[in-house]
Amino acid sequence: MTLHTLSSGSQGNCLLLSDGMGSGEAAHREAAMTVRLLRQFLQAGIEPLPALKTLNTAAMLRCQGGAGFTTIDLACLDRAEGVLTLYKYGAAPSYIKRQGAVARYRAQALPAGLESADGDVPPQRIAVSPGSWLVQVSDGVAGDDDQWLQDLLAGWDGTSPRALAQELLRQSWQRTGGADDCAVSVLAMDGREDARPV
Repeated sequence: MTLHTLSSGSQGNCLLLSDGMGSGEAAHREAAMTVRLLRQFLQAGIEPLPALKTLNTAAMLRCQGGAGFTTIDLACLDRAEGVLTLYKYGAAPSYIKRQGAVARYRAQALPAGLESADGDVPPQRIAVSPGSWLVQVSDGVAGDDDQWLQDLLAGWDGTSPRALAQELLRQSWQRTGGADDCAVSVLAMDGREDARPV
């Protein structure tokens, strides 16, 4: 799996997490290629929806040739408008904490390479303000029941995105024993951000 943070001009600040099918080096290569291509599209000024559609079409062709599929979890923050937009292809849920309440956002499409290339993945637009937090995780973090993660986030009163990511990974390890690759990305809406792959 691969995490990436980038500033992409008209798209604002973006966080991107991709998890390749399976585990090990092959899965990492698929995820790294997905992140690299999407980063190039966004930095070239291509809007997220057409960039994702092109990437999904390419992934479908690769899957037909025997390559694996990948999840895509893209979050773009427009600080001026106070809007966070999520684009999720088969990705694990994302969590947003606002004023002590935690909302859970699920993927609305299959992983890239499995989703139909005919339609667009509907973006999820969420109003955010300073003090809000975004947490992205890979599917190995929460396990079968993510209530513990939502409870931890709801009660979090720290100020460090890195500390929150580390605590999520620590508790995930205690619960799952590290049965799957894990990655956590945390963005605090006051400008701090952190990506902590493990």
